[in-house]
Amino acid sequence: MLFTRLPEKKYLLGIDLTDRFCQLSYLNTRRLAAGIDPHTFSYVTGREEFSIPAAAFRNPQTGAWTYGNEAYQRAADHGQEPLTHLLALAAGEMQQDESAQGGANTQGGESIQILLGFMQYCVSLLSVEVRAEEIEAVTFTTAVMDRSHARVFKVIADTLYPALDKISFEEHIKSFYHYVLMQDEEQRRQSILLVDGWSDAEIVLQSLSFNKKTRPIVCFPDERRLRISNDTDAAEKDSILFHTVKEWMQEKEFSAAYLTGDALGGGWMKDALNLICRGRRAFQGDTLYSKGAAYSTMAACGLASRADKYFYLSSDALRCNVGMQCLKKGRPVYQALLDAGTEWYDAASQIDIILEEGDEIILQQTPVDSGSPREIAVKLENMPQRPRATTRLRVRLSMTAADRMRIEAEDMGFGEIFPSSGMKWEQEIAING
Repeated sequence: MLFTRLPEKKYLLGIDLTDRFCQLSYLNTRRLAAGIDPHTFSYVTGREEFSIPAAAFRNPQTGAWTYGNEAYQRAADHGQEPLTHLLALAAGEMQQDESAQGGANTQGGESIQILLGFMQYCVSLLSVEVRAEEIEAVTFTTAVMDRSHARVFKVIADTLYPALDKISFEEHIKSFYHYVLMQDEEQRRQSILLVDGWSDAEIVLQSLSFNKKTRPIVCFPDERRLRISNDTDAAEKDSILFHTVKEWMQEKEFSAAYLTGDALGGGWMKDALNLICRGRRAFQGDTLYSKGAAYSTMAACGLASRADKYFYLSSDALRCNVGMQCLKKGRPVYQALLDAGTEWYDAASQIDIILEEGDEIILQQTPVDSGSPREIAVKLENMPQRPRATTRLRVRLSMTAADRMRIEAEDMGFGEIFPSSGMKWEQEIAING
């Protein structure tokens, strides 16, 4: 009998995909105990070329697609420009398709297929170091992860890694959070400053602050955006950044600072750089987000015990837990429905319940950072009158924004004794932490 040895699942992957490039960083689970940082893949042997250009070009004669640097070369051969901003095109197409289909899930069209081709190209390059079948889990990260982007990434993940169930999506700032979480504790003594210069049109200042009075420690991100036009000279850019950072430093203290992005190069940062580095540890790195995503994958797999001591609460995340008190086998239990920390566009749940009496569903909202639990009563108008405990309801919860929850209930009847009335109820309410 011939036995085939299956590949060992030993890699944790972080993928940073933006309109400009794709970066891939990974951890080997065999070497986690050694405390080795994630390795970022270089697509040029012997050089530190980490950012695979997000570009595609279709040969007008053969119809064949090329990607990355080769797309620029082939386009130049034909006197044309390659297709760029692949992620923005795919997300825009996804949003249009969802609107046309009334919000229903869609696989998208041509733009998403082009982006898929680019991502398959990136994964094929990575295969010289990490084969797809050796990957245990993946985290995708990008600058802004809204509903359309999340669905684009879902299509990509389902195509690239159909056998994986450990796949997550997050924004750059959350990847940065996971990165600093794995650094020494001294950096987290106060707030941490991040200066992002990956855009030619703006500089993004972000911070991570920690409430150490709570258990777990709650981390709050914050953000300021500085619009920088192409006409802004070096001295003016330096002055704008200097005064903005100085103003922020009057509001909070920073124990560490990170700088990332090629727009910060060129030597124009003088006074601003001196201010950022003065009295604190400062670091520069252009692979922070893909490495942070790899660390995020590590935490998602339960391999980062330090992550259990912290709780990340973004502006797009639920700031409270939502559930209900139920009876199971005659004993009162709390049934969790929506978890705090979940991005609102990913938050959804469904449960079937038997209403004991009355015509209300009672939910419980519990903030994670402050405040007391409160009850949310959902009135079911004109509900059919039946004996006690003979009404079965299907309850669905979803979020329409970070602070808006949609509650849907449907009368499922009670077997043949009380057939369903077909009635449905829907209500949208404000929730907060």
